[in-house]
Amino acid sequence: MAQKTRQFAHMGVGNLFARPGHAEFYRALASAPATRNLAHVSRLDVGTTVAAVNLGLTWRGCYYHLLASYDNGELSRFGPGTAHLHELLHQAVDRGFKAFDFTIGDESYKRDWCDSEIKLYDHIAAATWRGALIAMPLLAAQRLKRWIKQTPVLWAAASKVRAWVGALRK
Repeated sequence: MAQKTRQFAHMGVGNLFARPGHAEFYRALASAPATRNLAHVSRLDVGTTVAAVNLGLTWRGCYYHLLASYDNGELSRFGPGTAHLHELLHQAVDRGFKAFDFTIGDESYKRDWCDSEIKLYDHIAAATWRGALIAMPLLAAQRLKRWIKQTPVLWAAASKVRAWVGALRK
Protein backbone atom coordinates (compact mmCIF):
# COMPACT_ATOMS: atom_id res chain seq x y z
CA MET A 1 0.00 0.00 0.00
CA ALA A 2 2.89 2.35 0.71
CA GLN A 3 4.37 1.78 -2.74
CA LYS A 4 1.00 2.24 -4.48
CA THR A 5 0.36 5.37 -2.42
CA ARG A 6 3.66 6.85 -3.67
CA GLN A 7 2.67 5.91 -7.22
CA PHE A 8 -0.73 7.61 -6.83
CA ALA A 9 0.99 10.76 -5.52
CA HIS A 10 3.48 10.75 -8.41
CA MET A 11 0.61 10.47 -10.91
CA GLY A 12 -1.45 13.13 -9.14
CA VAL A 13 -4.24 10.63 -8.50
CA GLY A 14 -6.23 10.48 -5.28
CA ASN A 15 -5.03 7.82 -2.86
CA LEU A 16 -7.71 5.15 -2.68
CA PHE A 17 -6.22 3.85 0.59
CA ALA A 18 -6.84 7.22 2.26
CA ARG A 19 -10.60 6.79 1.93
CA PRO A 20 -12.26 5.49 5.10
CA GLY A 21 -12.25 1.72 5.28
CA HIS A 22 -10.41 1.08 2.00
CA ALA A 23 -7.03 0.08 3.45
CA GLU A 24 -8.77 -2.10 6.02
CA PHE A 25 -10.81 -3.75 3.27
CA TYR A 26 -7.73 -4.74 1.26
CA ARG A 27 -5.89 -5.95 4.37
CA ALA A 28 -8.88 -8.08 5.36
CA LEU A 29 -9.24 -9.42 1.81
CA ALA A 30 -5.66 -10.69 1.90
CA SER A 31 -5.67 -12.01 5.45
CA ALA A 32 -9.19 -12.90 6.68
CA PRO A 33 -9.76 -16.66 6.99
CA ALA A 34 -12.81 -16.51 4.69
CA THR A 35 -10.94 -14.85 1.79
CA ARG A 36 -7.22 -15.40 2.20
CA ASN A 37 -7.29 -18.57 0.10
CA LEU A 38 -8.66 -16.45 -2.78
CA ALA A 39 -6.05 -13.70 -2.43
CA HIS A 40 -2.65 -13.83 -4.09
CA VAL A 41 -0.11 -11.33 -2.77
CA SER A 42 3.28 -11.29 -4.44
CA ARG A 43 6.31 -9.13 -4.89
CA LEU A 44 9.47 -8.97 -6.93
CA ASP A 45 12.59 -8.07 -4.98
CA VAL A 46 15.77 -6.77 -6.58
CA GLY A 47 18.39 -6.88 -3.88
CA THR A 48 16.91 -5.09 -0.90
CA THR A 49 14.41 -3.12 -3.03
CA VAL A 50 10.80 -4.20 -3.36
CA ALA A 51 10.68 -3.61 -7.11
CA ALA A 52 7.05 -4.61 -7.80
CA VAL A 53 4.02 -5.70 -5.80
CA ASN A 54 0.69 -7.23 -6.73
CA LEU A 55 -2.61 -8.17 -5.12
CA GLY A 56 -4.69 -10.55 -7.16
CA LEU A 57 -7.70 -12.77 -6.59
CA THR A 58 -8.23 -16.27 -7.87
CA TRP A 59 -11.71 -17.60 -8.50
CA ARG A 60 -13.18 -20.29 -10.72
CA GLY A 61 -10.26 -20.64 -13.07
CA CYS A 62 -9.52 -16.93 -13.38
CA TYR A 63 -6.78 -14.73 -11.99
CA TYR A 64 -8.01 -11.18 -11.26
CA HIS A 65 -5.18 -8.63 -11.32
CA LEU A 66 -6.51 -6.07 -8.80
CA LEU A 67 -3.69 -3.84 -7.60
CA ALA A 68 -0.17 -3.59 -8.95
CA SER A 69 2.64 -1.16 -8.33
CA TYR A 70 6.33 -0.85 -8.94
CA ASP A 71 9.20 1.11 -7.49
CA ASN A 72 9.59 4.30 -9.51
CA GLY A 73 13.17 4.86 -8.44
CA GLU A 74 16.33 3.90 -10.28
CA LEU A 75 15.06 0.37 -10.97
CA SER A 76 12.01 1.59 -12.88
CA ARG A 77 14.00 1.89 -16.10
CA PHE A 78 14.38 -1.91 -16.09
CA GLY A 79 10.62 -2.53 -16.06
CA PRO A 80 10.10 -4.32 -12.75
CA GLY A 81 6.33 -4.15 -13.16
CA THR A 82 6.56 -5.87 -16.53
CA ALA A 83 8.93 -8.53 -15.18
CA HIS A 84 6.55 -9.18 -12.28
CA LEU A 85 3.57 -9.36 -14.64
CA HIS A 86 5.40 -11.96 -16.75
CA GLU A 87 5.86 -14.08 -13.62
CA LEU A 88 2.19 -13.67 -12.64
CA LEU A 89 1.06 -14.76 -16.11
CA HIS A 90 3.46 -17.71 -15.98
CA GLN A 91 2.07 -18.79 -12.59
CA ALA A 92 -1.52 -18.43 -13.82
CA VAL A 93 -0.76 -20.73 -16.77
CA ASP A 94 1.06 -23.22 -14.52
CA ARG A 95 -1.91 -23.29 -12.12
CA GLY A 96 -4.28 -24.07 -14.99
CA PHE A 97 -6.22 -20.80 -15.00
CA LYS A 98 -8.33 -20.34 -18.13
CA ALA A 99 -8.40 -16.53 -17.94
CA PHE A 100 -6.34 -13.62 -16.65
CA ASP A 101 -8.52 -10.59 -15.98
CA PHE A 102 -6.74 -7.23 -15.76
CA THR A 103 -9.91 -5.74 -14.21
CA ILE A 104 -11.01 -2.14 -14.61
CA GLY A 105 -8.75 0.54 -16.04
CA ASP A 106 -7.55 1.49 -19.48
CA GLU A 107 -3.79 1.35 -18.99
CA SER A 108 -2.02 0.69 -22.27
CA TYR A 109 -0.04 -2.31 -21.03
CA LYS A 110 -3.31 -4.23 -20.68
CA ARG A 111 -3.99 -3.93 -24.41
CA ASP A 112 -0.61 -5.54 -25.09
CA TRP A 113 -1.78 -8.74 -23.41
CA CYS A 114 -5.52 -8.95 -23.99
CA ASP A 115 -7.33 -10.61 -26.84
CA SER A 116 -10.69 -9.27 -25.74
CA GLU A 117 -12.05 -6.22 -23.96
CA ILE A 118 -15.27 -5.77 -22.05
CA LYS A 119 -16.61 -2.25 -22.44
CA LEU A 120 -17.90 -0.67 -19.25
CA TYR A 121 -20.57 1.99 -19.26
CA ASP A 122 -21.81 4.65 -16.88
CA HIS A 123 -25.48 5.49 -16.78
CA ILE A 124 -26.76 8.79 -15.42
CA ALA A 125 -30.44 9.58 -15.68
CA ALA A 126 -32.56 12.11 -13.84
CA ALA A 127 -35.93 11.14 -12.41
CA THR A 128 -36.90 14.69 -11.38
CA TRP A 129 -36.05 18.25 -12.41
CA ARG A 130 -33.81 18.54 -9.33
CA GLY A 131 -32.03 15.38 -10.41
CA ALA A 132 -31.54 16.95 -13.85
CA LEU A 133 -29.72 19.87 -12.22
CA ILE A 134 -27.23 17.35 -10.83
CA ALA A 135 -27.16 15.02 -13.85
CA MET A 136 -26.42 17.66 -16.51
CA PRO A 137 -23.03 18.80 -15.14
CA LEU A 138 -22.10 15.19 -14.37
CA LEU A 139 -22.84 14.18 -17.96
CA ALA A 140 -20.90 17.15 -19.32
CA ALA A 141 -17.88 16.32 -17.15
CA GLN A 142 -18.09 12.67 -18.14
CA ARG A 143 -18.13 13.51 -21.85
CA LEU A 144 -15.24 15.96 -21.46
CA LYS A 145 -13.18 13.34 -19.59
CA ARG A 146 -13.91 10.70 -22.24
CA TRP A 147 -12.95 13.12 -25.03
CA ILE A 148 -9.66 13.97 -23.31
CA LYS A 149 -8.84 10.30 -22.68
CA GLN A 150 -9.60 9.38 -26.30
CA THR A 151 -7.43 12.17 -27.74
CA PRO A 152 -3.79 11.09 -27.33
CA VAL A 153 -2.32 14.62 -27.32
CA LEU A 154 -4.84 15.86 -24.76
CA TRP A 155 -4.45 12.74 -22.59
CA ALA A 156 -0.65 13.09 -22.57
CA ALA A 157 -0.99 16.75 -21.55
CA ALA A 158 -3.62 15.96 -18.90
CA SER A 159 -1.41 13.23 -17.45
CA LYS A 160 1.53 15.63 -17.21
CA VAL A 161 -0.61 18.29 -15.53
CA ARG A 162 -2.01 15.71 -13.11
CA ALA A 163 1.52 14.53 -12.22
CA TRP A 164 2.67 18.15 -11.81
CA VAL A 165 -0.23 18.87 -9.46
CA GLY A 166 0.60 15.68 -7.55
CA ALA A 167 4.22 16.81 -7.18
CA LEU A 168 3.08 20.21 -5.87
CA ARG A 169 0.98 18.51 -3.18
CA LYS A 170 4.11 16.85 -1.79
